[in-house]
Amino acid sequence: MAPAHMPTIKPFMSRIGIIVVDFEYSAVNPLAFDIANHFHEWTANYHSDVPHILDPSRYPTLEQRRNFYVGYLQHAASSLSDVAGESPSPASEKDLATLERQVRIWSAASHGMWAIWGIVQARDDLARGETQPEFDYIGYAQCRMQSFRREVEALGI
Repeated sequence: MAPAHMPTIKPFMSRIGIIVVDFEYSAVNPLAFDIANHFHEWTANYHSDVPHILDPSRYPTLEQRRNFYVGYLQHAASSLSDVAGESPSPASEKDLATLERQVRIWSAASHGMWAIWGIVQARDDLARGETQPEFDYIGYAQCRMQSFRREVEALGI
């Protein structure tokens, strides 16, 4: 069920049975940043005993990423071709390689942003006097910073 303060999406959500969350974190970001962030979410298990620790072994394989890219690019091409009245062309190997490279470049930025978010959340908990926070924000920030450093190093930066 959609929150009452979101009446414009309520009928849509009740039809397809999803709940959209975290609007407060939405922004217009580079495409590759959002895709990188999506892939990082694969590594999270927010229902585990350590929900603040990301598991890099759960990151999508190249085959899974390429499947995502193909679907994404086909949908984008289809939307554009509908407007232009043309047939969509399939994603080329060059398009897939370019998107993979862009996602790798933006991947570290996603980790950096969420590391800072974790620090801010921990600071807010302290300011409210939380003695038993619901989530280990500092542990999450540390995990994200480790991933940031690993990915920056892999990029040769």
